Amino acid sequence: AGTHRQAEMESAAIIAFTSAIAAYGAFFIPKAYGTSISMTGGPAAALWCFLIFYIVCLVITWTFYTRRNAPVPC
Repeated sequence: AGTHRQAEMESAAIIAFTSAIAAYGAFFIPKAYGTSISMTGGPAAALWCFLIFYIVCLVITWTFYTRRNAPVPC
């Protein structure tokens, strides 16, 4: 019973964290497009920034979770 309760608490925390990140994304992504269009005349700069962000996220995920001898292997 204790393990089940702990799992429920952890899943609630994960859902809350994910929701907070999603809320920021719903604000910052359109803002990034608007800023890029106003500064450069097009959305390309925002798209490059998003691409760089995604690549950094992939590298971090690979480093900590999926590579051989990772600190927290998946």
